[in-house]
Amino acid sequence: MKNNKKIELLINHKGLMAYSILIAILTITSFQWANYRKIFELGEMSISGENFLAKSEYNEIIGSIDVKSIKDFDIGDLSERLELNPFVKAVRVSKHYPAAIKIEIVEREPIAIINNKVQLMIDDNAIVLPNNTTIENSLIPVLSGFNPATDLYPLGQITYSIKVKEAIEILAYIKNNYSDFYDEISELTINKEDEYEIILSEEPTRVILGKNNISKKIKILKNFDKALGQRQLTSYRLLDMRYSKQLIAMEWT
Repeated sequence: MKNNKKIELLINHKGLMAYSILIAILTITSFQWANYRKIFELGEMSISGENFLAKSEYNEIIGSIDVKSIKDFDIGDLSERLELNPFVKAVRVSKHYPAAIKIEIVEREPIAIINNKVQLMIDDNAIVLPNNTTIENSLIPVLSGFNPATDLYPLGQITYSIKVKEAIEILAYIKNNYSDFYDEISELTINKEDEYEIILSEEPTRVILGKNNISKKIKILKNFDKALGQRQLTSYRLLDMRYSKQLIAMEWT
């Protein structure tokens, strides 16, 4: 009886092995047939998520493709090359059989323009972005009055300027909490006393924020704006918020 069970198990084991070998042979054969028919020949390569960089610029980074088959395409290498560009925050490259490559881009979004001899852009993480034709059409605040030393602004890296980092934190806070007010800002500057000033795009109105408690002062400013009724912040030439618990407003004369 035991011998019969052993024989039965042996037969089942051999049958399973034979089945596995058959599957492997069929798989190899199907790939060989696919290669013969050029089913996996590299075809469409789609790019999505581009905004500040054009598709042509991404195609230039990708360059010529040496491999013929999608199976041989190195998605890791392409991802690394794309992520070297300062504007690229993240990228996902995936294969879609039988022949397509899909590239999904997440770009860094500039929050301000650094007004140095060579204009640069900078995102909300204080990552410095290179000059781009987008600057000419960007309605984003300008940072002025900051240290212009070029070594403080390495492309694709966080700025070394502490004051610029603070300025970015101010703009990011405003954009995240008062996006309509962010859209009204023409310039964020730092004066000789290291005090932050906002210049609005209309009139232009100057808002002196001082050095400390900036987020608290922004809240007070927006509450003041709401209390104005039909009037606006731009009804005033100067809004001085450097003093504790008071806002000094000077009208246009």
